[in-house]
Amino acid sequence: MRAWIALAFLGLAMGQSILLPERVQVGQTFFVEGRGLPEGRFPLEVVGPEGALTLEAESQGGEFRLPLTLEAPGEYRVRLSLPSGALERRLAVLAAQAPELLPEGLGLPWGVLPLPPGNWLGPLLQGERVFVAQGLLVVEANLAEPGARYHFAPRRVVALRPGPEALLAGDWVLPLPFPPLPFEGTEEDLRELLPLLEALNPPRPWPYYAYWTLDPLTLTEADLTAYGQDLLLRGHRPELLFAQEGVARMAEAARQLAQENPAQAQRLTEALLAHTPLFPGSLAFFRERAEALEAQGEAAKALRLREAKRLLRTWLPPELGFLPQVLYALALAYLALLLYLFLYYLPAQLRDLRPIGGFLGGFFRHPLLRLRHLSLAYASLGERLLALLLLLALGGGFLFFGLDQEARAAATAPPLDRGTLRTQEALDWLREQPPIPEVKALLGYALLPQAPKEAKGLLEEGGFPFAKALLGEEASLAQAYREVPLEGPVRSALGLGQDPWGKREPGPSTRTLYLTLLRVELGRFLEDPLRGASRLPLPLPERGRPWAVLGFVLLLLYHLLAFLLPRRRGEANPTWTLAVRLLVPGSPGFSGGLGLFLLLLASFGLLQTLQGQGVGLLLLAYGLHLLFLLGSLRRSS
Repeated sequence: MRAWIALAFLGLAMGQSILLPERVQVGQTFFVEGRGLPEGRFPLEVVGPEGALTLEAESQGGEFRLPLTLEAPGEYRVRLSLPSGALERRLAVLAAQAPELLPEGLGLPWGVLPLPPGNWLGPLLQGERVFVAQGLLVVEANLAEPGARYHFAPRRVVALRPGPEALLAGDWVLPLPFPPLPFEGTEEDLRELLPLLEALNPPRPWPYYAYWTLDPLTLTEADLTAYGQDLLLRGHRPELLFAQEGVARMAEAARQLAQENPAQAQRLTEALLAHTPLFPGSLAFFRERAEALEAQGEAAKALRLREAKRLLRTWLPPELGFLPQVLYALALAYLALLLYLFLYYLPAQLRDLRPIGGFLGGFFRHPLLRLRHLSLAYASLGERLLALLLLLALGGGFLFFGLDQEARAAATAPPLDRGTLRTQEALDWLREQPPIPEVKALLGYALLPQAPKEAKGLLEEGGFPFAKALLGEEASLAQAYREVPLEGPVRSALGLGQDPWGKREPGPSTRTLYLTLLRVELGRFLEDPLRGASRLPLPLPERGRPWAVLGFVLLLLYHLLAFLLPRRRGEANPTWTLAVRLLVPGSPGFSGGLGLFLLLLASFGLLQTLQGQGVGLLLLAYGLHLLFLLGSLRRSS
């Protein structure tokens, strides 16, 4: 015994030692290290609650490093046998502490990871990684060492699953860490994310939607740069509409800061223009900012905004705010024409109807014969044709107005208002649409990152220029250029220059979505015209729309029937004829273009008068009408 003790002291004097931690967790791998040892192989014995384990340690250069994992808690003795004696160390193996959520945070073997209060999901243990989640944020910790990683979900997390993976709202499952996908959550999700960001302060850069939670006044140049880069990474396009409240807040902040903090206002304006240029009211916003810059003497920056605004207009649906006024004017012109034809031929009609029972009695005494004496039966072929064309123009105009309103509303509403078609909601929506070539082109673009082979087949069937350009073939690129020679992405693909938004893949614009939806709505209308017309958002009371459609159909049948009736002639009273012609502008020339022009001019003038915009246009129409009428009277005399 005394000899062993002497040898041990001799080993210590020679600097021989073994190193290991004082305590470890069950299942945690650690290293047994030797220092100052002789060359060779030596037995290493580990004695613990479950018995002894003999290993072999190979010393090279006087050192060894041996990994060891112990699976049972308790006190252990590690003994290395050397020619000079035995080296021995002890360590404690602690039972594994299961991660748990505590009032102050997440309890882990190394301590507590502080978390703000809230309804945290988890913890989910995957090997040495632990996950908890709340709202849009998933926090990842490690059992072995302090610290945390942060993962931002594109939708609210509702459950954590082994894998690891997260179940998001809408039964959407994604792996952890999350792939860079567009944001599909709500404004409420962002409001709940803000206190988490303030409490945990995850390292930046963040996903673009996390910056929407902050006050735009606090966004730095680095924040805005990261914001734009993340938008591009997640598939957003400047040609598509951004209706999110975060973009609107940035625009409103730029307006308010124009006087008190012009530099920050300009930074926000540049970020909006570069990354999210299309949002509700964006054209008016950039016009206002251009005017403000001009007032500050920044003419070059103002010109850049004005030129960008000119290009942005081509990406939006066409402006059709004048359409309701045109429709009302057409309705007035049509009614005026019918009134004129009724009054002008009324004397001859009454004279012919007297033998068969009069104007109303004829419908009861001789109904079939009465149909031969309709008002349009006395009109000339040109007058009948003009009345039919006005009715068709009126019906077509109201139909186009309704389809336009439906398409415009859908193109600027979820899921098409998030600046990308590559969200899960947009993909689901596109798959639900009729498989027309336009929809296939959009679906092919949306599927391109995840299913390129399927996407290429759909793009080949699509007719839009961006679909041809995405195929990447020289012939299709050249054809796309011939169709849209000023489109920036197409020019970039051909090496012909870029627009202010830089090089990017060809893709759809908001106008493209609008045209596609217009085609889809027209197809749905043609499937069931009566029900479709009553469902369209026409400028009529909702209850009156079916009756308006029925009335239009009856009027159309009336006009078509009139072409089958031979024209009935009769002498007209000159005084009566002159009085009726004085009443309706353009009446002497309804068989030609000038009469129609005067009729429409008078209709617009009457509409302006009823709207309180003055009588100038109406007086002009009647003045030209009187000159035309006098000229026709002189020619006839």
